[in-house]
Amino acid sequence: MRRTCVIGAGPSGLAASKVLTSRNVPFDCFEAGSGIGGLWRYGNDNGMSGVYASLHANISKESMSFSSLGMPETYPVFPHHSKVLAYLEDYAASFGLHRHILLGTEVTSVRPLADGGWEVAVRRRGDAGAEAVTRRYSEVVVANGHHWDPRLPEPAVPGAEEFEGPAVHSHDYRVPEPYAGLRVLVLGMGNSACEIAAEISRTAARTFLSARDPAHVFPKMLLGRPADHLAWSPLSGLPGCVKGPAMKLLLRLARGAPAHYGLPEPGRGPFAAHPSTSDELLVQLARGAVTPKPGVRSFGRDTADFTDGSSEHVDAVVYATGYSLSFPFLDPSVFAAPGGRTELYLRTVPPRLPGLYFMGLAQPAGAAFPLLEPQAEWIAGLIEGTVALPSPTDMTRAIARERKRHDTTYVPTYRHGIEIDVRSYRRALRRELRAGGRRARRAAPPLPATVTGPAPAADTG
Repeated sequence: MRRTCVIGAGPSGLAASKVLTSRNVPFDCFEAGSGIGGLWRYGNDNGMSGVYASLHANISKESMSFSSLGMPETYPVFPHHSKVLAYLEDYAASFGLHRHILLGTEVTSVRPLADGGWEVAVRRRGDAGAEAVTRRYSEVVVANGHHWDPRLPEPAVPGAEEFEGPAVHSHDYRVPEPYAGLRVLVLGMGNSACEIAAEISRTAARTFLSARDPAHVFPKMLLGRPADHLAWSPLSGLPGCVKGPAMKLLLRLARGAPAHYGLPEPGRGPFAAHPSTSDELLVQLARGAVTPKPGVRSFGRDTADFTDGSSEHVDAVVYATGYSLSFPFLDPSVFAAPGGRTELYLRTVPPRLPGLYFMGLAQPAGAAFPLLEPQAEWIAGLIEGTVALPSPTDMTRAIARERKRHDTTYVPTYRHGIEIDVRSYRRALRRELRAGGRRARRAAPPLPATVTGPAPAADTG
């Protein structure tokens, strides 16, 4: 009997579970934590959530909603993480997903079997000495997320091991109180770096924000509307030669020139990198509570030297330097993501590993939630056989073409290895669903011929 394994009960795993449930596809969903929600569960006991106490979504509630269930109208435009978790719990309850989810169960190994299918080893979390139980599945859907394995600068900043103050990754940051009265250096220029630096600056003696490359900082609201409504919906349909300059002009009108905040002018367009969104950072920069600095050249015991030749006394460091794409249950010889790149057809299918699928490894400028159910519908169609894939050779060629296009669109950094344009990805999924349906119909065995003439005479011999 065919049965599917889903790894993880965060947003991606829940979307996969919802679609499989609606299609009556037999499956088990394994979640290492004692509750669903993934990174949106504050203090998740699976150790994979980097949510800090004050975190609010930087994408509007409309853009964060699944296609089948909107966030409540009573929610604020940018909900607190506790409300996002409540929404995910309501989503799971509304579609009867809990009966499929095994909580506190860690997947330790996934390996292909010679005769087809996958062997999945699981054990109760915390039972490190216990022997894992193996189960056989016809398909595996990997939905373990990509914001849980902290990534530090590579190569390490010279002298980092000599620095004597507390140094943590933003994954382990929770509240600003431990930094009160200190001189704090935050490394990075993504969303977490911007928001954490702004929060720490309210009580720290000095706060420095170090970025190797200048970045555009988006306000959360543009022209009275959530920035994701205005920036990534109407503008995303424009040609690149128009879209970037249009957004740059809009940002200049809405928040002024970066120089007003002490920031250097970015050398790339607003859509060449994942957007950094923070109103509070802009305010704290304007107040002088946050001091922008270039990249760190080296550390001393209590100092940081920067690439512009300046040096600052520093008591504590927060590395907001992103996350690695990790799949600890898969041997790297089976699948890995070197350099933050994935060899996946439409960010989902490894061409030569039948029955293995990946959810949520596409990072849009806005929220990923609306993309998850369409991606899961495609996977469910592949499992049921109502759609079929191109040949492995054709998928590999398509991946190479997409890589070439990606490299001309986005900055070549680890962080942007899975960056996508929402509209382009949705169109590609729709095209593939139609093409996959045609392939499946062509491959289906012909129906038995139907006799339309008179019934043969009975043998009376």
